[in-house]
Amino acid sequence: MSASPSLSPSPSNAPAPARTGSPLDLVVGLFASMKLSVVLVLLLGLLTWLGTLAQIERSTYAVQQEYFESWFVLAKLPVSVWGRHWFDLVVPLPGAYPVLGLLFLNLVVGGLVRMKWSGRNVGILVTHLGIALLLVAGFVKMHYSYAGNLSLYEAPADGKDSPGRVYQSSRFVSFHDFELALLVDKGDQIEERVVPEHVLWPARLPASRLPKDSVAGAGQVVTLTPEGLPFTIEVRDFVDHARALPKGPRVDSPCESVDGVVLQPQSWPKGQQPRSEAEIAGCYVTVVPKSGAPIRGIVWGFPRLPFDEARYPFTFTVDGVRYGLDLRHVVRELPFAVQLNRFQKLDHPGTMSPKDFRSYVKVTDASGSQDAEIFMNNPLRRDGYVVYQTSWGPQPMGGPPWYSVFEVSYNPSDMWPMLACIVIAIGLLVHFVMKLVRFLDSTTYTTLQRE
Repeated sequence: MSASPSLSPSPSNAPAPARTGSPLDLVVGLFASMKLSVVLVLLLGLLTWLGTLAQIERSTYAVQQEYFESWFVLAKLPVSVWGRHWFDLVVPLPGAYPVLGLLFLNLVVGGLVRMKWSGRNVGILVTHLGIALLLVAGFVKMHYSYAGNLSLYEAPADGKDSPGRVYQSSRFVSFHDFELALLVDKGDQIEERVVPEHVLWPARLPASRLPKDSVAGAGQVVTLTPEGLPFTIEVRDFVDHARALPKGPRVDSPCESVDGVVLQPQSWPKGQQPRSEAEIAGCYVTVVPKSGAPIRGIVWGFPRLPFDEARYPFTFTVDGVRYGLDLRHVVRELPFAVQLNRFQKLDHPGTMSPKDFRSYVKVTDASGSQDAEIFMNNPLRRDGYVVYQTSWGPQPMGGPPWYSVFEVSYNPSDMWPMLACIVIAIGLLVHFVMKLVRFLDSTTYTTLQRE
C-alpha cells in the first residue's frame, strides 16, 4: 500500500521568510542603498541644470547661494513653446547642501562600512575614500574659506607717489560681503565697531532689483543700540544693488531723498550679468540721540580702491563727539604686505587683446622681503593665502600708470581636491589592473584546459 502524498509544500517551494532587523540595520541599509545613490546623483544633475538656467537672469553669486549653499530651494523652470516663454514652473527641491551631505553618508556607509574589506575590493574602497575626501574639501571650503580683492598701482620709478593711490597694502576687501562700521573719533585714534551685513537683512527693500515694483519703507526697521553711546541707529530700505544719485526727473527710485540724494535700485537686462559697479549695497540710516533731533543720512558701499584709499563715511556729531557710519566691503588683514613694482602686458600681434599680463611684486613680512611674479596659473602662495592675477587697468586703452587686480583667497582645503583626485586615480588604476590580471589568468586557464 503506497503512502498518500503530503499536503504540505516541499521545502524547495516554500517562500523565504521575511527578513527582519533592528532599527539601526534599517537606517544603515537606507543610507547604504544604491537606489539612494542614484536619486542623489539625479538631484545634483537637476540642481545644476536649473541653477545654470537661473544664471540667465541673476548673478552667479546669487544663484550659487540659492541653489548650492542652501537647504531648500524653489527652483524656476521656464516653460517655452517654439521659442515663446509661457510661464515659470516652480519646482520645490532640496538644496545642494543636504544632497551632498546625504551623498557623503551614502559613500561612507555603503562604500566603506558595509562593503566587504578584501583584497579584491581594495581599488573600489580607495576610490570611495577619494570621493569622500573631495566632498569634505567642498564642505571645508564653503564654511571656512573666504576671498577678496586687492588692487594696487604700479610703484612710480621716480619714487614720487600720487596722493591717495595704493602701491602697497596688507589689507584686502571681500567681493560680496558688506559690513556697517560705526566710527568713534577719540582724538588720537578712531575706534571701530562693526555690524555684519546679515544683521541688516531684515531692512531689505523687497524686489530691490526692480524699481517699479519696489515700495519704500516696506522692509523692517533694524534698530542698533551701541553700548555706552548716547544714541541709537535705525536702518531701513537696505538695497543690495544700488547707486547714490542726485534726485531728479530722470532718476526713477522708490526711495526717499536725503539732502537731494537718493538711492536708485539697479536692474539689468535679461541674459546679462550685473556689472560690478551695480552690485553695491546701500541703505538709509537715522541717528536718534537721547536728546535732540534725529539725523538722517545715506550710506553707500562704493569701493574706491586702488584710485583712492580714503573712505568717506556719513559723519555726525552728538554731545560734542564726532562719529561716522561707513557701509563697506568686509576688510581683512594679510600676514604680509604686497607692493606692485612693475606690471607687464603683452598683446597679440596687431591687436589690443592681451596675450600675457603679469605683475612683479615685492612681498614683505616680519622676516623680510622677497620678489615674486604673479601671472595666469602661477599664483603667489604664502602663509595659507593664495594671490591670483585676475585683471588689470586702466582698461580698455591701458596705462601708464598701470594697476593690477588680485584675488586673495584663504582656503584650508586648498590642496585637498588635488589629493582627492590622486587618490581616486590610484583606486581606479588598482581596480582596473586587478580586473585585468584576473581576466588574463582566467583566459590562460581556459586555454590550458582546451590544450
